[in-house]
Formats: sequence, C-alpha cells, structure tokens
Amino acid sequence: MPKWNNITFIMLSFKSLQCFVTLVKTKSFTRTAEQLYLTQPTISKILQQLEEQLQVQLLVKPEHGRKRQVELTEIGQRIYQHALELLQAEQNIFLEIENYQQLKTGTLKLGVPPLGSQLLTTALFDYHQQWPEIELAFLEVGSKGIEQALLNNELDVGVLLHPFDQHIFNSIELCDYPLMVLLRRDAAWATRKKIHLEELQHQSFLMFPENFSLNRIILDACEQHGFYPSIACRTSQWNLLADMVLQRMGIALLPQYYTDMLDPDLFAAIPLEKPNIQWHLAMAWKKNLPVSPAVQAWLHVIDQHFQIMQSKSD
Repeated sequence: MPKWNNITFIMLSFKSLQCFVTLVKTKSFTRTAEQLYLTQPTISKILQQLEEQLQVQLLVKPEHGRKRQVELTEIGQRIYQHALELLQAEQNIFLEIENYQQLKTGTLKLGVPPLGSQLLTTALFDYHQQWPEIELAFLEVGSKGIEQALLNNELDVGVLLHPFDQHIFNSIELCDYPLMVLLRRDAAWATRKKIHLEELQHQSFLMFPENFSLNRIILDACEQHGFYPSIACRTSQWNLLADMVLQRMGIALLPQYYTDMLDPDLFAAIPLEKPNIQWHLAMAWKKNLPVSPAVQAWLHVIDQHFQIMQSKSD
C-alpha cells in the first residue's frame, strides 16, 4: 500500500472532493452531474483523477460489461468520511469570514485611561447596540501604558494623550480641554479669573497616579516653574479628588470636562495659566496594521459621536 503524506492532501481540490461526496450521496453519476452542472464524462474524469492522486481505488469496479455502480471500497468509505469533514471545514472557514466581515463575531480590544472612560460611555453604548455580537475587551491603564500596548500589537485602538508620535499612529480627535484649578467655593482664590501655576507652589496637591501621562505633564510644568509640589494624595478617580478638595485636603488640577460636572455652589474651577495645560485626547491606532471590520465600525461610531459633540460645543 502506498504511503500517505500531507503533501497529497494539500494538493486535493475541494471541487474533486465535492464531486466524490455528491456521487456517494446520490449514488448516481447522472444526478451528480445535474447537481453540479457538469457532464457525466466530466464527473467520471474528476473521480479518476482523484483516485490517481490518492493512489487508491475509491469505488468498487464493476464486472466486465456491467454498468458501474456507486459502491465504496473499504478505503473509499474512510476517504468519504474525511472528505465530509474537509468540506465542512471549508464551509466553516467561509462562514467565519462572512461573520467576521458582517460583524457577527470578533473582539474589539480597546485601551481606555481611567480619566478618559467617561468620555466614551455613549459611544460604547451605541457601538454595542449596533454590533452586539462583538466582544469589548478593555485595557484600563494610563496613556503611556496604552501607547506601549498599541506598539506591542496588544490592542486594536486606544485613547492617547497628546503629544504622541503621529508618524506611527493614525488618530481621531476626541477632546481638548484646559486644566482648571479646583477649589472649594469658599476658598480665598475662588473669585479669581485665573491662577498661575507658580502661585500654587505652597499648596497641597491632589494628584493622579505616577503612571498617568497627565500626572507627568503637571509635574514637569511645576519643575519648569521652579518647584516640586507637595502631594497629599494620588488617585485615578477624579470624583474622589473632588471630594478631597471639598474636605480641605488640598487643590486639584482637573480637565474642564470634569469640573463642569461639579456643583458650582460647592466648587470653584479657575483657569490655570502660565502655563496653559491641555487635556488633549485622541483615539489612536497603528498605521502599519490592517484594520478589522470591528475596528472600522468602532472608528466610524467615534468619528460620528465626537463630530456631534464638537458641533454642540461650537
């Protein structure tokens, strides 16, 4: 008996296997030809080529002078079972591709910094409503961690804080808010029109964790103005920072996006100047990677959502 090898199977065509399987199911060369829109001689030739390729006899040979019957040999029966599996696998491949292209399956791996998650809430709900079969997988770290994960191809898309390398990443602008000095409404500076950073050097700062890009930007600005801030607490929760301000634990520098949500009877949010520090976010993805249908759909939702937000703010 000849040796079987993987190369033989690789060379098999699905057309010949389909012809063989259909012939076994119909038990008729005529009906097989009709179903596959081929001629009977073509069916016979395909079967002959398949037997030559496999180097085995698939059908029992008829006795001399008798019409050929569709009766499987022992090895033909085994090959038939494998052919069924291969054709089913082929069908599964095309079904998987169809589901992938029509967003019936897949995962969207999204990097979201804790401070930026609230910005995306409505967009995420809209996306899930349109494409409920797509699994959403989040990496919730600071912007620098998201940037590194994008570079390592561990994420599809992620929220980055400007500046970042725009030669490496494509992006859609999300927001650009100034940092505000958050104070209690009864604080001495609550009526100021603006506050310079160096005026805060003797204040206790309520800061973000060390791995937050915004934290690093604030610290660098302080050092450029000749001081390192006294830090009373670090947390990634902006609303907890606000509560601490209310409890007189210190001052906080928060994006205007968040200070606008706070009760003006309790809080004062004063523009920070010299320097102006912006909370400038973008949805980014690597330029050299193919964009999946799930990612394309997400970027479309983001583009629409933030165009509406920007038109409302203009």
